[in-house]
Amino acid sequence: MILLSNNRVTFFILLVAVLFFCVDTNQAADRNVTIYRDTWGVPHIYADDVAGGAFGLGYAQAEDRLNDIYVSLRTGLGIMSEAFGKKHLELDYMIRLSKNEPLAKEYWKTAPEDMKTLLIAFTAGIQAYVDEHPEDVPEYAVKLEPWKIMTIGRAMILRWPIGTIMDDMNAGKKKERRDKPPMGSNQWAVAPSRTADNIPILLSDPHLTWEGLAVMYEARVHAGTWNTNGFHLIGSPIMGIGHTNRIGLALTTGGPDTSDVYEIKLKPGILPQFPQYIYDGKLRSMKLEMFVIPVKGSKPVIRPALYTHLGPLIEKPDLKKGTAYVGASPYFEQMGLLDQFYKMTMAKNAQEVFQRIGMHEFNEQNIMFADVEGNIGYVRSGATPIRPEGYDWTLPVPGDTSATAWKGLHPVEDLVHIFNPPQGYMQNCNISPEKMMKNSSMTPDKYKKYIYNVSWDYDNPRGKRTVQVLDQDDSLTKEEAIALALDVYDVSATTWQKELKKAKSEAGRIKNRDLEKAINAILKWDGNFVPQEKSTVLYKFWRLKCGNKLDLSPFKKKKSLTRSTRKKMLGLLSETIQDLKKKYGQWDIAWGEIHKVGRGGIYFPVGGTEFRSGDKETNFVETLFDVVSKEDPKQPGKYVAYSGSMAMILMFFHKDHVESLSCTPWGQSGHKNSPHYMDQGEKLYSVRKMKPTWWKKEELLKHVESKMVMPVPNSVPTWKK
Repeated sequence: MILLSNNRVTFFILLVAVLFFCVDTNQAADRNVTIYRDTWGVPHIYADDVAGGAFGLGYAQAEDRLNDIYVSLRTGLGIMSEAFGKKHLELDYMIRLSKNEPLAKEYWKTAPEDMKTLLIAFTAGIQAYVDEHPEDVPEYAVKLEPWKIMTIGRAMILRWPIGTIMDDMNAGKKKERRDKPPMGSNQWAVAPSRTADNIPILLSDPHLTWEGLAVMYEARVHAGTWNTNGFHLIGSPIMGIGHTNRIGLALTTGGPDTSDVYEIKLKPGILPQFPQYIYDGKLRSMKLEMFVIPVKGSKPVIRPALYTHLGPLIEKPDLKKGTAYVGASPYFEQMGLLDQFYKMTMAKNAQEVFQRIGMHEFNEQNIMFADVEGNIGYVRSGATPIRPEGYDWTLPVPGDTSATAWKGLHPVEDLVHIFNPPQGYMQNCNISPEKMMKNSSMTPDKYKKYIYNVSWDYDNPRGKRTVQVLDQDDSLTKEEAIALALDVYDVSATTWQKELKKAKSEAGRIKNRDLEKAINAILKWDGNFVPQEKSTVLYKFWRLKCGNKLDLSPFKKKKSLTRSTRKKMLGLLSETIQDLKKKYGQWDIAWGEIHKVGRGGIYFPVGGTEFRSGDKETNFVETLFDVVSKEDPKQPGKYVAYSGSMAMILMFFHKDHVESLSCTPWGQSGHKNSPHYMDQGEKLYSVRKMKPTWWKKEELLKHVESKMVMPVPNSVPTWKK
């Protein structure tokens, strides 16, 4: 037995106590996450490592939008019909046809460890909220598992290649190709040489529907080496739009042709239960799968799916003709979307962003980016197959021969791209690269047709307006950038006012007093769709009548209308006046009286618009601050916004920091009793203002509404990088 002196015993006890205290304190600090909520309810998450940040982000998303998380998961898993009825059958079928669930399960087995850690932590955050608040869990909830998170992003991006496939097939059947994408957006970047503060400025303004899978969640994350500020898909830990400490990302729909349709030949005398097809003169067997899709309030629906080595059949085979259509896309096999976006958010500069876009896991998009080093860049991205020459790849091509087989994917360097254009600015509001700035060098003659891939997105009012403003301003200020992001000017207004002025002159004396007042009101209008303007309701419904009933084709050639057409314009304006008086009691009703933003019975006047009738090229109105509305059946005569500008972020890249502003149409929370259910709709969106994101902690601490410190569970792995 060893005896210690009293002094030594005391020293030993103190040493053990100090060591124990230090170890315990460090462990607690390492596994804590702090969630600040600013005065708009937006979470700012602070953690020591990426895993802690992902845990906090999962908890915050669940606190604000738990119901939406479960809807996103059901969408990704192809089980929406089970909870919400047969109207979701086609969606469920396409998700299952694309093997979203089995591919996610299989990929999880070999997924990078950092991605696994990220998703485990994020899912644990959601689960922590669920465990604390079981009363908030909806009846349509599904079991939370990390691998399921991957199905959400993939379900979102599959809309693009599937849309391309359906376009190709319909074009082959002599049907019209769609003239407008299902989703649109604004993006623009200005180089330091054309800004007042000598810094890059970048805007991302997606125009998506405000409910469903496209809904985005705003958050700021400071977690070790992972620092992101922007918008995420609901149920996803990865920022898609926004910025880090060094780079920013903006997205709009448009890109190369990534997917094709093959027309295959079936074995003569084929029986449905034994499908075979011919390839290079030999028979190959299809794989048959049967999907049993549960449907709420009805019997399960059983749908067959047939697969070839080229891809799945996208409609029933034509047994009489002995043919079938197969959809082919690189995205039908890929599962690395989250990994690519994580790596993009870890990029140090624009060139690194460009290289990581080359992973080709993200769907076809116009991606614009900027960095604190002063660079701006653009790439028309997408996983683009290298196709054999001699075929029209916008139509179904022969699928019975290896002569049409793809030869790999084009590297990102082959795609349409540019860094630091000499014009000092660029924009892509779903338009052709040729129209992104004046005298663009990105012309179709320099690229393969399927890489350039311009059909519906040649040019539009938003693109014209952005170029008009940016090209005239060689010293863009912060205030001017905000004004452009929130612009509600109709670029076609002056053309219509000129025609109306001519019509008035040709008509001579106007005897109808209301008609004369209406003409004068439209002619005095400054072209902006603002809530208080009293000529725009008349203008909109008059334009809709004209688009349906007049020959406006001269506008395509920038020519004036015929005199007889202008005479008819006046007649249609008179009809519109009578329609409005019958519906509202007056024709000069203010735009904001009928045009609203809101939800849950809470509505506010809002500016901006998008509408069309007849030929899109001659009669299409959309403002940069894009607000799409439809008549509310519960409020006849009132038009409530449901789509358009919905996750706007404007970014300023100083050499030592990034400053940003944002705006959403409703509010941060999905809970109707929350003060953040419609606060942004009332105080920002309806009056066209943006809020600071308070990216620096010292700025945030001046605007904190709440603070929560949480321990990160031991079940969450420690981030090793």
